[in-house]
Amino acid sequence: MTTAAGAETGTKGRILIIDDDALMRRFVGALLSNSGYEVHEAADGEIGLRVASMMTPDLILVDLVMPYRDGYELITALRQEETTRAIPVIILSVRDREEDVVKGLRLGADDYVVKPFSTQELLVRIEKLLRRAR
Repeated sequence: MTTAAGAETGTKGRILIIDDDALMRRFVGALLSNSGYEVHEAADGEIGLRVASMMTPDLILVDLVMPYRDGYELITALRQEETTRAIPVIILSVRDREEDVVKGLRLGADDYVVKPFSTQELLVRIEKLLRRAR
């Protein structure tokens, strides 16, 4: 079963990757594209918020440490906007301290994955959140 957006594009769904690390965006983007997802990217939190509001992706992957608007600020803004409020968000970060994880989840992230990560685990977490969102 695909989302309405996924059904239109013939993919498993649209995922927006928001990360200032171009290499990480390319790596995760290739993983997701090869797994059947339509992938969009943004290089910082400010651009990411605009892209998310315009395209309404099925799921968003967010880094915490970014210029202009960090991941925490971005998640707060996403949860305040009507068009992005219900989009599942996974934080993908090198920050592994308990206080970072708790803060991200309290602000509205649906999941938290620490870099480096298992690609299979990330894919399963994405599939689970997309199923739940449908």
